[in-house]
Amino acid sequence: MSIINQYIFIIILLFWNINAYSQSIFQLNTDTINSKDLLFQFEEDTLLQIKKKRKKKKIYFGEKTKKGFIKSASGRNNLYENFNYINKYILKDQYAQEIYLYDKKKKKIVKSKKQIDESYMLHGPYIKRIDDQTIEEGFFYYGLKHGRWVRLNRSDILQDKETYFMGWLNESIRFFWDPKKENLKEIIPIKYGEKNGIYYAFHINGNLAAKGEYQFNNKIGVWIEYYSKNGKKKREIKYNVDPYNKNKTYISREWNLNGKLVYDRDLFLKKINK
Repeated sequence: MSIINQYIFIIILLFWNINAYSQSIFQLNTDTINSKDLLFQFEEDTLLQIKKKRKKKKIYFGEKTKKGFIKSASGRNNLYENFNYINKYILKDQYAQEIYLYDKKKKKIVKSKKQIDESYMLHGPYIKRIDDQTIEEGFFYYGLKHGRWVRLNRSDILQDKETYFMGWLNESIRFFWDPKKENLKEIIPIKYGEKNGIYYAFHINGNLAAKGEYQFNNKIGVWIEYYSKNGKKKREIKYNVDPYNKNKTYISREWNLNGKLVYDRDLFLKKINK
């Protein structure tokens, strides 16, 4: 190969390398731009995912909920209640002590065991505040308190902490008539290791047998017994409202199977004192 041909070959080779290098640089830049586009798309998708997750936060135990808000006066301060509710009424436990509803007409939260017109079951998180201070926080499950509930004072100091399961204090004890645990016999409300709350007993046919309240392991107030056959009241037994007062209890009223009043202690005492 002549010297001229060698120079020509070298020039062609250099030109080819430079062109190849420039193409590789261009290709690199193209990939970088595409990667930025992909990154932008990724960020956009992430935002969409976050929005979707936020929407899903309104779904609790498979139920789509709506957010509610109540503002009322508490002395010189404002009381706020934030909650979620569902547009249906599903009774999960007919013997639950308290079912919480949002009365849209009265614009307040009420406790009731019966469905009320223009009212909705609370379902999801609940927060009560006085101005900016949270004083109560918990969770509802079809109108029933469920999970951990706390109450705080204005200084953010814990006042009370309770754990519920479908409206019942988590420590509560249930007894059943059958081994399959389908026929409820007795519900003993337990709080902090003591009997506290509403007690229920049931006949074997499922009808309510007795109902009353415990406080610090003592029966208080009026306890009611019911007939097994028709569920009507049988008698009322009165206990002292003060759990530490050991005064003798007594039957205040009694009915026959047909619902006719056969004994009233107050009327009986009036006749004696005449």
